[in-house]
Amino acid sequence: MRSLVLLLASFLSLPTYANTSFSDTEIKLVHSVLREKDTNITLQQTKYRMVENAFLLEQATQLHPSILKRQSPVGFSSDHHARRYTLSLLKGQFNLPTGTKINAKMWQPYSAKWLKSNLPAYPSNNTYTTDQLAKLDKIDLSHLAKKPLTLALLMSEQSMQNRYRLHQGDINLFKSLINEHHRFNLIMQTLSTSLNAQGLSQQKLEHIAKAELLRPVMLSYFGVLHSMHGARSAYVEALQQSITNRQINDYFQANKQSFKYIKKVKANAVFFKSKVQAEQFYKYALKYDFARAVTHFKQNDIFAKTQGIVERQNKSSWAHQVAFSLQPQQLSKPIRTPQGQWFVAQTLSRFYDYYDKESETVKYQAKLALTEVLAKNAYQKHKAKWIKSNNITL
Repeated sequence: MRSLVLLLASFLSLPTYANTSFSDTEIKLVHSVLREKDTNITLQQTKYRMVENAFLLEQATQLHPSILKRQSPVGFSSDHHARRYTLSLLKGQFNLPTGTKINAKMWQPYSAKWLKSNLPAYPSNNTYTTDQLAKLDKIDLSHLAKKPLTLALLMSEQSMQNRYRLHQGDINLFKSLINEHHRFNLIMQTLSTSLNAQGLSQQKLEHIAKAELLRPVMLSYFGVLHSMHGARSAYVEALQQSITNRQINDYFQANKQSFKYIKKVKANAVFFKSKVQAEQFYKYALKYDFARAVTHFKQNDIFAKTQGIVERQNKSSWAHQVAFSLQPQQLSKPIRTPQGQWFVAQTLSRFYDYYDKESETVKYQAKLALTEVLAKNAYQKHKAKWIKSNNITL
């Protein structure tokens, strides 16, 4: 509980310095990109999203600063993604310059041999030493990129896969990466007058782009969006730790139907050595009934000893699992068993019960549900407080 209090306290005391004001032109640029996935999104919804993104980016700066550099240790840098998204914002409003490739003569000093000789040994931990970075930083590529760029910066932006290829001397990849920088910088320089005329700046556009790209990560951090890999932040873990037994019990009572499970079923089942026999039995049982088919084909119902009752067990057999999976009054088609036999079953009815409120199943599911509610409520409160403190009108 103490960890939660400290987390929330630090959250509430955060300074506000994010870009929170957006011009109509900026909103329209973002709107044109968002409409590619959601044709119904409005300009007002776009503006609200941009304000929320600004809030999330500020929180990332304070609570999760590592993602400002890169979201994944094996992926590209956040700046790399932001430049690409910035071009996506611009292409709907401006004619982006073409013919932005570097003159072939400027590539003459660079080759696979040059690349291998200037890069250190490939780091097995994906991290360069301070000395290695210092040496790479002395190799200036600014004349190619049309803006300050060193080999250290270029390598730091790459995914693990790209970095490995460069260490193998992939000069074509090296050239394409430099060309990306060159193209982006040339486009921004060429459009600078047009951007200024509409109150746009490269810095603000890249800020907007990065905020949009980091949005899902920060929503996951606050527990509003589920992570693809199921990972949870320390913030969400602290929220879950604050949940009391009383809250779990109240949730169980209010959502008891969610904790209903199939305790046992009444079923019939038979095994056959061949598929042909099983199919003949299935067609006969479908035409008449299962019990009559058992007699006609002189088979033994494997559930007859328990009068057809199949109990749920910790280590249920394969046949038991099939019986539990069938719907009431459902006759299965012949199924090949793991042992190579053929199986036909029919579940007649199900008998239900409820998990004990003290069971781990109840505690686990209740905590997941309650954590989601707590996270969403806390997030909305914090966001509203931030919007108010910045005097933002939506």
